[in-house]
Amino acid sequence: MSHLNPTERLRSITRRSLEDHALAIEAAEALSAFAPEPASLVVACRRLLAHHRSHGALWWLCARVLAAADPALASREAVRLLDADRTADRLAANLPLLDEDDVVAVIGWPYAVDCALSERLDIETVSVRTEGADTASALRQRRREGRVRTVDEWDLATMRVARLLVPAAAIGGGRAVVPAGTATTLDIVGSAGESWLVGGVGRVLPRRLFEALEAAVANGVGHLDAPDDEAPTEIVSLEKFDRVAGPRGLEAIVDAEARPDCPVVPELLRPL
Repeated sequence: MSHLNPTERLRSITRRSLEDHALAIEAAEALSAFAPEPASLVVACRRLLAHHRSHGALWWLCARVLAAADPALASREAVRLLDADRTADRLAANLPLLDEDDVVAVIGWPYAVDCALSERLDIETVSVRTEGADTASALRQRRREGRVRTVDEWDLATMRVARLLVPAAAIGGGRAVVPAGTATTLDIVGSAGESWLVGGVGRVLPRRLFEALEAAVANGVGHLDAPDDEAPTEIVSLEKFDRVAGPRGLEAIVDAEARPDCPVVPELLRPL
C-alpha cells in the first residue's frame, strides 16, 4: 500500500477486517503520516476507531499516539511493541501437561493461540465455533500441524475441558470484550476446567478508555461504519475467568487489569 496517499491508506484499513494481530501494526504505520498535523491526526484516529470500535489495541495505539510529544516516534514504538509481543511464547510455556482425554478448548482460533499451540503438539485441542468466532478461515491458515477438531459450544458438555482459552479484544473496568457466545460457553464449561483470557499487547485499557470503547460499541451496533464482516462481540465480567495470559505470562485477573500501558486522552472520550 506504499503507493497510496495517507488518507487513502487509512480508508483502506478502515474498510478491511484484518487479522487482529496485523490491524494495529498497519494502523500505526498509517497514522505516522498524520503526525505533523495534530488536528488531522485526531480525525484519523477517531475515524479508525469508528470502523473498529471493539478493537482494544487500536484504542491503545491511538491513545499513545495522541498523547505523545512526537506522534511519529510513538507510532514506531507501538509497532515495535506489537511485533515483540511475547503472549504466544508465554502461553505455550504455561499450558500444563494434560491427563489422557483432557482437552484445551479455544473459542475461535486466534493468532496468539495458534502460535502458542504450534509448539505444543502434545495437547489435544478443539476450536469452539460460536456466533462471534467463525473458525473455518483461521484454521485454514493455522501454523499448528496437529489435528484441531471444530466443535459447537454444546459439545463441550461431553468433554473433559482442562483449559478454555478465550481471546480478549479489550480488557478494563472489570470487564472484557470477547467473541459473542463466550458467556454461554463459560457456563457450559463451568468449574470443570480453568478459563483463561488471552490478551496481548495493547488489550488492557484504563477504565475510562474502556468505558469509552464500551459506549462506542453500544452506539455502533448496526452502524454503517462497521465492516460487513466484523465479528459480533459481547462484554463479560472478568470474574468469569481464572487467569489472564498476556505478554508478561500468566497473571491473576487483578494484576493484569492493574497495568494498562496507555494514557486516557480527552479526544477519545467524546462519542465517535
